[in-house]
Amino acid sequence: MTISFRRWSLAVALVAAAFVSCRTARPAGAPLAPLTATTADEAMQQLRARRETAGGIHSLMKVRATTNGKTQSFRAQLTIHDARRMELIAYTPVGTTALTLKADGDRVTTDPQVPPESFQFLHAAGLTPAEVAMLLIGIPPRDDLQYDTAPTGLRHAAIGDLDVTFDPPAFPAQHVVVTRGADRVEIEHLEVVQ
Repeated sequence: MTISFRRWSLAVALVAAAFVSCRTARPAGAPLAPLTATTADEAMQQLRARRETAGGIHSLMKVRATTNGKTQSFRAQLTIHDARRMELIAYTPVGTTALTLKADGDRVTTDPQVPPESFQFLHAAGLTPAEVAMLLIGIPPRDDLQYDTAPTGLRHAAIGDLDVTFDPPAFPAQHVVVTRGADRVEIEHLEVVQ
């Protein structure tokens, strides 16, 4: 059986359209401006000011998470709506949505549904998901946590048994490593806009 050129070209066009429609969307907006501080104290003042206007921040990121000895890598898009609300969309290797997580304060919903104990580390650290999202971007979510700051941005944060390292220290964050015991999450921010 032979396939006509017309059918073959139609099949190629449909496959190409499917891949284009599944591609991970880049966030729209203007890139976040880096800090202009010359000292660590000045940087912290600028970061606190950024915290007040943190709504509407989007980051396209690569994530590598190791939990219970198993590692998963994926792309994701993080959106900070405001100080209480955030959204995370995790993508499959072909760019389709694997998981959507939405949080409003401490209330977390996921599609598909994920067991609530999966987010226990957030409650153990005493942070809301939106506060964690702010920290991952490089904004100190609260003043009562321990931070080590460089003139260019956060260098390190300690929250309960969570350890967060920013390498290099920069705002917006470029590479973030979060550890809790043997669990480790590495985040590379590809594009951060507002």
